[in-house]
Amino acid sequence: MILVILTTFLVLYISSEQAQQALLSFLYPSAVQYTHSRKTLQEMTISHVLLTLGATVIASVIGIALGIITTRGKGRVFLPLVLKLNAFIQTFPPSAVIILAFPFLGFGWKPALLALVLYSLFPVLGNTIVGFQSVDPAVIDAAKGMGMSGWQQLWIAQFPQALGLIMTGIRHCYILNLGTAAIASVIGGDGLGTIIISGLTLQNSALVLSGTLVISLLALIGEQLTSLVAVRQVA
Repeated sequence: MILVILTTFLVLYISSEQAQQALLSFLYPSAVQYTHSRKTLQEMTISHVLLTLGATVIASVIGIALGIITTRGKGRVFLPLVLKLNAFIQTFPPSAVIILAFPFLGFGWKPALLALVLYSLFPVLGNTIVGFQSVDPAVIDAAKGMGMSGWQQLWIAQFPQALGLIMTGIRHCYILNLGTAAIASVIGGDGLGTIIISGLTLQNSALVLSGTLVISLLALIGEQLTSLVAVRQVA
């Protein structure tokens, strides 16, 4: 029910400039501008969501793959190195990664995507490792006793046990990307950072709130969706 309400409100808000102006004019009656002069809120939201989902999918695939490799067989010897490398990457803020990538990737969404992937990799990788390490040894022994191959043990016995923690990592990854994707506008990328930065530049709190409100709603909707998936998996 909450998911439906949040989604309905978000769709109505981003698709109607009248709805935006009605809400923002009520909260900030003295503001002189309630919408962006060059792009619609719907266009910025779509760009923001695409960048966020793209970074989340890439980081999740890499994180889960590395987590699987480093928690079994000969791959275990690389576990300390992967964890140290990933922790080292986390010491760099997304803006620093963008600055370093800018000379090679130029303006637009590419350096922002790289920054988001590197920055959001740790939640998925860390939770995947913990998830597989926490699988009950009895489950693994039972799978071996049934004659399952290594891949069958992984996907049939171990992966479902670790999925709850993996989904938590993906949820954190999504929310992290959603917030930091706003920096994409600094180097010419589209997204909700465009209206937020415009509001800060113009000292217009209505524009800042408009972009922040949409990001917050997207975060809540993503949280509800991933929680719903996790609950179904447990059930």
